[in-house]
Amino acid sequence: MLIQTPMLKPRLKTVVFAIATFLALTSLALAQGKRKNKDKHHKDAVRFDVALAYSGVFSKTSVATTGSVSLKPTTSGAVLASFRYHFNHTHGVEVNFSHSSNSQVFSVPPDSFRVNAGITELTAAYVLSPFQTKRIDPFLFAGGGALRFNPGIQYIDGSQSSLGAGSQRPLAVLYGAGVDYRLWKALAVRVQYRGLFYKAPDFRVPSLFTGVNGHMAEPTAGLVIKF
Repeated sequence: MLIQTPMLKPRLKTVVFAIATFLALTSLALAQGKRKNKDKHHKDAVRFDVALAYSGVFSKTSVATTGSVSLKPTTSGAVLASFRYHFNHTHGVEVNFSHSSNSQVFSVPPDSFRVNAGITELTAAYVLSPFQTKRIDPFLFAGGGALRFNPGIQYIDGSQSSLGAGSQRPLAVLYGAGVDYRLWKALAVRVQYRGLFYKAPDFRVPSLFTGVNGHMAEPTAGLVIKF
């Protein structure tokens, strides 16, 4: 069975941490918003975005410097939830939570090893909106956080067999750009490109260690509610 009971507690901790981080940023944002609203001439109102989107996940092949181990993750999809707070028309912050499942395929000649893995992202980023129009709101963002690689079913040379794989939480650097297109009042479409740099996983199996960075490219589209 792919999802086992021992995996649920770490995932629950990740969700709780994401919610706690968002609530902390919300409290900070509201406090700043109240201070700004005391100035009658201040035109920027406190505003939040809540977005739900789907991403394609395309991971690069990672090869150890010695050439003895290569890692080629399969292509997959991810569900992404984002919470964004705008300090003003130009500056903002966001918290992201996403989940994807793919296979991490290792080649260690003459053998191949496959680990079906759940990948959870928890990141925060600074958001820059250089300009806005009535319909269009382009933005750039950069930040960081962590990924969690949670192993499931494992294979050796195509046959199901345990590798003794363990979960890992590498740090990640997030960057990207996108645009919001307002459809109607508080509803908008968000299209963006997201990129994540991270240390390629080896699932705590020494023979699968590459020692190099991995990269995920994530073209993303979804809906945004602005309030």
